[in-house]
Amino acid sequence: MFTTKRTILRAYGPADLPLLLGLINNPLVQNTLISDHIVPRNHRFATKLEEIANEALLYVIIEAIDKPEGPRVIGAASITVANVKNRDVNFGIGIVPDVWGQGYATEVTEFLVDYSFKNLAIHRVSLGVLDSNLGAIKLYKKIGFVDEGRKRKSNFFDGKWQDSIHMGLLEEEWFAKQSQASA
Repeated sequence: MFTTKRTILRAYGPADLPLLLGLINNPLVQNTLISDHIVPRNHRFATKLEEIANEALLYVIIEAIDKPEGPRVIGAASITVANVKNRDVNFGIGIVPDVWGQGYATEVTEFLVDYSFKNLAIHRVSLGVLDSNLGAIKLYKKIGFVDEGRKRKSNFFDGKWQDSIHMGLLEEEWFAKQSQASA
């Protein structure tokens, strides 16, 4: 288990499946995580979620601990191996919409990126984000991710085409930014 200022990042367990299924069944969240049709997912999809969690290098359930009502699950994040030889991983995060814009995604993403470079010997963290997800793009750029390419009109949602943006962050960029921040 890891802790940040306002969250606990804990291991996924089978009891989390209903929570994850609820998260993924929110159309706003589903559109940010899946490029398939936005439709309600049933118990069969829970098996896929379980496979994703079990196959990831790191998969955590995100609990907010600064809420007056006590700890509350607000999402999940993962680091999956894209290429072992090149020490390249894919990062993904899903957060419930009612806490969007409150800094939780930034806090968790910064922690997991830092952990990846310092403790998992990762060289590169990659991710994909839709161009309509302006908050996520702003967050990733703020952390240091660089726009590396665009797949035009790759996802159809809500009557519109969206571009998929590929972003990456290298370990030397991360450490340079960290040393500038501490100087």
